[in-house]
Amino acid sequence: MKTPTRNDEAIQLLEPFLAADPRHLAAFDTSPMGHEIPLANLIDPTRAASSEFFDRLGVLDGLTFGPEGMPMPRWLFYEASAFTGGIFGFAFRVETLPADLRVRLRLADDATGLVPVAMYIAIPADPPRVWYGHNLASLNRVLPELKLAGLASITKALGLRCFRCEEQIGATQWDSTALHVHTKFGPLGLLTAWTPAHAFTHSLTYRLPVAEAGLRSAMGDPDAPPIDRPEPEFEIAADDHDAMRELQRRIEAGERFVITGPPRVDVNRVQHTPVAVMPSA
Repeated sequence: MKTPTRNDEAIQLLEPFLAADPRHLAAFDTSPMGHEIPLANLIDPTRAASSEFFDRLGVLDGLTFGPEGMPMPRWLFYEASAFTGGIFGFAFRVETLPADLRVRLRLADDATGLVPVAMYIAIPADPPRVWYGHNLASLNRVLPELKLAGLASITKALGLRCFRCEEQIGATQWDSTALHVHTKFGPLGLLTAWTPAHAFTHSLTYRLPVAEAGLRSAMGDPDAPPIDRPEPEFEIAADDHDAMRELQRRIEAGERFVITGPPRVDVNRVQHTPVAVMPSA
């Protein structure tokens, strides 16, 4: 039985897919939460025939992140994604798309097959239990006419289950709208708050214990159990780099913190992310 989502209407029109080295398929759940991946939608990155599909993943990534200056180079889709980890997502069939959308998605007139509109990429960090979430992309904001609301959260939830992930690690920026998605799964333990090793120093690194309640809640299941969240004690503004540096100093000194929930956005469109202090281990 499929776990309900906040957008079952869209999910019924989409097909799940998984791009991964076929030697690793036994490690994946190919029917995550009842959403079965058809055999034809298991994409083998080691076969030349998969080239066109990876072209389309590149278009999805570029449309999602290009304006922010963070599109993935092509080799990462192979070396640090499909071959070493997995790419789970949802796609339309070309034949179901109107002509104007085919043009915007850079599809040839005679194109056939799957057109990915959402993907979640993760790679093993401490296999098989811990995975690093590398990329989450959805065309919901880019193509609102497709009515893909909530698809990023649904894709990540099913991707985590597909990868049999028990703890997820990830990095994002304090000003990223992705925090609204990631915090749906539960409180995020902070590993860094200011990250000079990253190309964007105002990045944070988080850990998320993957739990059934968080997955179902993020998907929009109306019967999902409640998530236990601590009360926030302060906020980090997305433009306050000094506060990020001070929080990083405290983390390195041994203090523990969690992001308790989604950011609030003020009248100037600045994100303020709620943080709580946790007992030391």
